[in-house]
Amino acid sequence: MGKPRALIVDDELPARLRLRELLERSQSVVVCGECASGGDAVDVICELRPELLLIDVQMPVMDGFQVLRQLPSDQLPVTIFVTAYDRYALAAFEAHAFDYLLKPFSDERFTMALDRAMKQIGMRQNEEIGNRILAMLDSGIGANRNERTPPGNDRLTIKVNGRVVILKTGDVDWVEAAGVYVELHAGKKVYLHRASITEMEGQLVSARFVRIHRSTLVNLDRVRELRPATHGEFHVLLSDGRELKLSRGYRHRLEEQLGRSL
Repeated sequence: MGKPRALIVDDELPARLRLRELLERSQSVVVCGECASGGDAVDVICELRPELLLIDVQMPVMDGFQVLRQLPSDQLPVTIFVTAYDRYALAAFEAHAFDYLLKPFSDERFTMALDRAMKQIGMRQNEEIGNRILAMLDSGIGANRNERTPPGNDRLTIKVNGRVVILKTGDVDWVEAAGVYVELHAGKKVYLHRASITEMEGQLVSARFVRIHRSTLVNLDRVRELRPATHGEFHVLLSDGRELKLSRGYRHRLEEQLGRSL
């Protein structure tokens, strides 16, 4: 795999020249292009798919924030905003910038930002490799046709620090939503998996899992006891002593699985 490609976007030529000089001096990336406007930047990013973007905040017509908002989520590079106004710093991070450089910045500060960006790019590349492996596993490539895992819900393939872990669904005790991720609790181990709780519910619907809360799925084989709480809610006690909340809105789902009313 070659060096990551960097795109420079700034409406001022001296600023672009300085960024190019610093990037070329680092020898850690290849400068694949420069843009003097936000509009041009959107087209170039979609065409070249650079891994790193250094972009000025204030530019005529389309500023740096607007550029990012125009990009598809799967084409967002690791982004370092360059700005002369520190009041934009917070907004930069809210716009998913990885870092920002406040003009005038020192060579040392640039190096620090670039080093952090390179680590992030490396993590993204590992994730992409993991995604390819997951796709291969899901399609059955690399396995004997007679030995492929039959369609169903008996395993989950998840990424952990660039590795692909194959986890038996029967080993999972419960699943909890965590932002854009879910936490898969399996014994003493917790796996962070990028998926919504609703997506996980769809995958595990036939694997003895039931939704007991808007943010919780539980393996019925781990349920030991149901304890009444207040307002029609229950506490679900698992075999390891963990206590989860069964909300009233999801109570009927558990009743259907158990075949009896609570």
